[in-house]
Amino acid sequence: MTYRIAVLPGDGIGPEVIREAVRVVEAVGAATGIAFDFTEAPIGGAAVEATGDPLPPETEQACLAAGAILLGAVGGPRWDREPAARRPETGLLRLRKAVGAYANLRPVRVHPAMAGRGPLRPEVVGTGIDVLIVRELTGGLYYGERGLQQEPFGERAYDTMVYTTPEIERIVRMAFQLARGRRRRVVSVDKSNVLETSRLWRRVTEAVAEEFGDVELEHMLVDNAAMQLVRSPGRFDVLVTENTFGDILSDLAAALCGSLGLLPSASLGLPGRPPLFEPVHGSAPDIAGRGIANPLAAIASAALMLRYAFGLEREARAVEDAIDEVLAYGPWTPDIAPPGAPVAGTEEVGRAVALKVRERLAPAPLEPVDAPLQVAFWDPVEPVDPAPLGEGSPGGAAGTTGETPPAAVPGASLSAAAAPAASAPGVAGDNLAVSWIAGDHGFRPVLPDEPVPAAPGVAPDAPPPAGATYSGHRSSRRTRHPVGRRAESKARTRAAAGGRPGTGKGA
Repeated sequence: MTYRIAVLPGDGIGPEVIREAVRVVEAVGAATGIAFDFTEAPIGGAAVEATGDPLPPETEQACLAAGAILLGAVGGPRWDREPAARRPETGLLRLRKAVGAYANLRPVRVHPAMAGRGPLRPEVVGTGIDVLIVRELTGGLYYGERGLQQEPFGERAYDTMVYTTPEIERIVRMAFQLARGRRRRVVSVDKSNVLETSRLWRRVTEAVAEEFGDVELEHMLVDNAAMQLVRSPGRFDVLVTENTFGDILSDLAAALCGSLGLLPSASLGLPGRPPLFEPVHGSAPDIAGRGIANPLAAIASAALMLRYAFGLEREARAVEDAIDEVLAYGPWTPDIAPPGAPVAGTEEVGRAVALKVRERLAPAPLEPVDAPLQVAFWDPVEPVDPAPLGEGSPGGAAGTTGETPPAAVPGASLSAAAAPAASAPGVAGDNLAVSWIAGDHGFRPVLPDEPVPAAPGVAPDAPPPAGATYSGHRSSRRTRHPVGRRAESKARTRAAAGGRPGTGKGA
């Protein structure tokens, strides 16, 4: 399966940070074999310059044909005097409408390593802050009726805030569903002491909350929510609110992190339409082209894309863990570098994250072969027929008692007559002889070129005694530690008790 991504670099630093986000997604593909297909298209000011339209039809078509949209940033002072239809931000609003995006998710995560680099005191940050802001995206002031009129005394401007019950229900329900996968607390933010739309918001929220008896609901006025986000951010889990309040509160929450360059966002909408992922920061034209923009918000947006668009949770976590490691140990762009620390550029940070992602997702050194590899354990006393894993004792083949072969002779050379004919990496075929040694947590195969310690009275490469048979045991994906005292002690204890090597049975 190939995951198709529409890449919209946009304006200012957008192309620089999105380039690194794509690099990290490519690293995920290289480490896992997952196929990603990228289609780049213009949006915003770049599209205005090229076509006169901030969202050309070709760009919209490319987005609707993709499984997800990854966007950099739009806008800049050079287009501020353009008519509304030609302004870069109009292209983004049209795109959100085209994909039916009604929910904007803005995770605010403050890593403990950032405690001394942001505005919050270390005791406020504590062991970290993790807030998910769920913002309604298609209603309210931004989409209500508006106008500018000439009056005898001057101009008169107006905007209207309008919300309907279905619009509120769907965004609040999504917030409760997301809270179930987190700490099960929802704070609904409104201004119900003044606004009629907020009174409707509160009534609908309480009705939806009855469907989620396992999730705690708290109402909070927007001015109090702003204060609490600064004073006690750890009290929040999922915060849900309308469009305008969400826009302001999410930017306020960005200050908690110490940099807008750390905050990602996801815009989710109608089924069958591609979700949109973008960093919260703007186009930052003042630093565009200098190679110092922080790409971590764009990379974190790519992690949200892996999770919410494609369901790749393991890969998304690997990207987020890699970001956390960079925050803790570097390299750092100028906006997040500790005082006196060396600073790095956009590309260097992106490459560091990509490398750490590959390290986390790379296949284990010891890969299991396609068919079970049945390894011989010496048993000159009682022949045991080979059996596939799952027969005999629980967790192992006949003649074993679990994951580790009981009382196998450390250092003995083991016949692989039952190995599959097809070779695997590091597997030579029918004549293969596999050696196993005891470790702290069980038994593991001897690595290539590793000396095999001899067991008492047994040469490391001695052939099995005449009449010896084997019992089946699968190799484990986990790499084992070198020879340890625990396994040797267990082997000696079994021998002293009269156990028969390779059978797991008493005399």
